[in-house]
Amino acid sequence: MADIGLRMIKYNRIFTEIPICKNIRQIGKFIGRNMITPKLETDRLLLREIHSEDMKTIFNCWMKDENVSKYMCWKASDDINEAKKFVEFELENLENDEWNRWIIVLKSTEEIIGTCLIFFNDDERHWDISYNLGKNFWGNGYVTEAMRAVIKYAAEVMKIKEISTAYAVENQASGRVLQKLGFRFVKEIPYECNGGDIITTGRYCRYKM
Repeated sequence: MADIGLRMIKYNRIFTEIPICKNIRQIGKFIGRNMITPKLETDRLLLREIHSEDMKTIFNCWMKDENVSKYMCWKASDDINEAKKFVEFELENLENDEWNRWIIVLKSTEEIIGTCLIFFNDDERHWDISYNLGKNFWGNGYVTEAMRAVIKYAAEVMKIKEISTAYAVENQASGRVLQKLGFRFVKEIPYECNGGDIITTGRYCRYKM
């Protein structure tokens, strides 16, 4: 799944504090003003905003791992400064209503295991999603669980009616996640991943609320 974490955009910032919400409707009262990315909770996971102290874990968990980046738009790096840039960008966008990035935490161990995102794709003029997990946490259904909470939030709080996204045809695991979430295949498109090193075919999918 393409991850757009370093797209540099400037936004106004207004601080609003949001509680942890098991019931998505609890935070509906905050709509209509800029707010930090809200905390969401599932049976096994806590989805929270990014913190500056997450940088080293993010770097070790996925940003330096070529297995994770292979079908993403970014490229793995052994330079921790890339993780620093990623975290700085995300901190700047905590109160951006069109860019909601979550850090995925496993509740049972309090480990950071990955990240997910819903954002407005300015180039293609639609809402899009992204996600990735550290390799050690693949195959447990965590992404599907996290993204169900994100899509519920998008529908009930953000009032989004439709989400479109794409994944590399070789990335069958991502395709299975989208299928479980209810996305429907629309068409094949050109798809660049691994920092542009891999040019392949993408499957463009759409979800209607």
